[in-house]
Amino acid sequence: MRYAYYPGCSLTGSARRLDRGLKKIFAKLGHELCEIPEWNCCGAFEFGDRGALIELSKTNLEKSRALNAGEGVVAPCPACYKNLREAHGGKTQAVYHPLELLGEEVTGSLNIQNDLKGQVFTPYYGCLLMRPDETAIRNKEVMESFITRLGGEIDGAKVKAKCCGGNQFFINKWATEKLSHAVLEGSKGMIVLFCPLCHMALTSFSRDRKIVYFTDLLLYATGERTRL
Repeated sequence: MRYAYYPGCSLTGSARRLDRGLKKIFAKLGHELCEIPEWNCCGAFEFGDRGALIELSKTNLEKSRALNAGEGVVAPCPACYKNLREAHGGKTQAVYHPLELLGEEVTGSLNIQNDLKGQVFTPYYGCLLMRPDETAIRNKEVMESFITRLGGEIDGAKVKAKCCGGNQFFINKWATEKLSHAVLEGSKGMIVLFCPLCHMALTSFSRDRKIVYFTDLLLYATGERTRL
């Protein structure tokens, strides 16, 4: 399948590991990610005028049509995904977060080399993937399903959708620290997530706690990585 790919600013900067991992996993599944030509920043949380922000994402959707990628647009950053979904407005061109395309029926086709037995994980979705209903991912336990299928233990159910305060990191860092500590203290084991902003926030206050992207977990399970 061929998808238009919107990496957004984070995946071309601080979250390059997520970008590389996602491309490897999609290639293993036989999917092609075609980067939208001359895409522009979607504004994420930083732009005050919501209407103008949505217009930025409409521009990216228009640019994506030049690719003739009939399966739709894939946006890994939850903030970018939400903005594109709102800009999409129910039109024919679908907008997906990768977690919507990595369900058990898909990841079940991966060649698994390493199991997760004896390890504890907290799947952390954060705010934007879980709400509001209009843009939330449909399967809210997609990471749990993969982890348990490979023998891993799940923790942190009470904090999986809590805000980490990542969008306040550069203006009210104290708030990010407080909210991130609530997530860290309310969970056990390795934290698995898909948001570059959450990764930055939780890593900043986690001390020795291991925090990985879901793509890291998939690459480890398929033998692409030797350790997490």
